[in-house]
Amino acid sequence: MVDLNSELCGFSYQDWLSHFTQNDRERLKIDFSEEKELDQETQALIFPSIRAFQKGEGSDGRFLRSAVSAFSKKHDLPEYEQAMNLFIKEENFHSAYLKQYMAFYKVPELPRSFLDRIFRRLRRLGGLRCEVTVLVTAEMIALTYYSALARCTDSKALKSICKQMLEDEVPHVIFQSYTLSRFKNGAAAVFARKLLMDFTCFWVWAAFHKVYRKGGYSFSGFFKENRDCLRQSILLAEKRELRI
Repeated sequence: MVDLNSELCGFSYQDWLSHFTQNDRERLKIDFSEEKELDQETQALIFPSIRAFQKGEGSDGRFLRSAVSAFSKKHDLPEYEQAMNLFIKEENFHSAYLKQYMAFYKVPELPRSFLDRIFRRLRRLGGLRCEVTVLVTAEMIALTYYSALARCTDSKALKSICKQMLEDEVPHVIFQSYTLSRFKNGAAAVFARKLLMDFTCFWVWAAFHKVYRKGGYSFSGFFKENRDCLRQSILLAEKRELRI
């Protein structure tokens, strides 16, 4: 289970700006020198999901930037807008890592993704709160996905990408949960977050269960880990002490 109980939970937006600024100086350099060609069966297993996640990681964040800008101006939080711009840039690097791996195997980008399209539409239903709620759900799903994907092959290049993703995604969940703590988090908001997580879990499992099973997950284990991560995010948003 992912542990979100870390010193990052006490970060302010100025701290987050420093965090993302430092990350921006240290980007992953993927080493293909020891890459052994994946067999066709393995490629057929992993690339449909990699293409889908690559598409999802590559948003330009136009609507998100607009919502963040309005929120930052309203609450006089320029450092939040700066941190979010660097966060979006980091997400785009994630997309670039996967694209680079796909290019090595001559796998084309996905022109469209059903889940990505649904998520984008959901994010545009409301303001910043809606954007961040949908975004953090995707970040939590990514934690189980990259954990499973790393165990699907012996590819050192892919494992290095998954390791980088996991190192980045945990802070992302904490960062977005911190923003949600600035909104009221009553029973209706919590129920909506659980409903969204459940829908996402069922859809992702239905689409990519072969990767998860190869990576050591059963559906119950996959669902529980994502729900546990959501529970921790909700506690962070409610500014309560985590009980892992």
